[in-house]
Amino acid sequence: MTHRFAPCTLLGLLVLVLLPAACTGPTPTSTTQPEAGLVVQGHVWLNAEEGVGLPNVKIYRRYASYPSELVATTDQDGYYQSDFAPIPGDEMVTVWAELEGYTFEPKQYYWRHYYGYESETLNFVAVPAQLGQ
Repeated sequence: MTHRFAPCTLLGLLVLVLLPAACTGPTPTSTTQPEAGLVVQGHVWLNAEEGVGLPNVKIYRRYASYPSELVATTDQDGYYQSDFAPIPGDEMVTVWAELEGYTFEPKQYYWRHYYGYESETLNFVAVPAQLGQ
């Protein structure tokens, strides 16, 4: 017994096979968004910007409604970088440097962090306290 398919039947089979593949579209790819929060880094220089780095300077960060927190200490070259700190929404941020016997310019950085990932470079110049008065 010979089977004959009408041209409409073959066309119908092709549509059934090819249509689902044509309608599915590309497979979505995963894009990872950085977590919302903050990293601060920078240098502390002695007496002049781009000068000699000052080690052992403590870098503090404070959010508007929270106590201050030590987030980094400068290395032998005066460089520091904080760990990532998650921030779930908008927040007022203050960052400053401290080392006994020194004053710093600027005295602090203060800004509004908007929701999202933020990496800020904040540099300070340290002046021995007796010279800074």
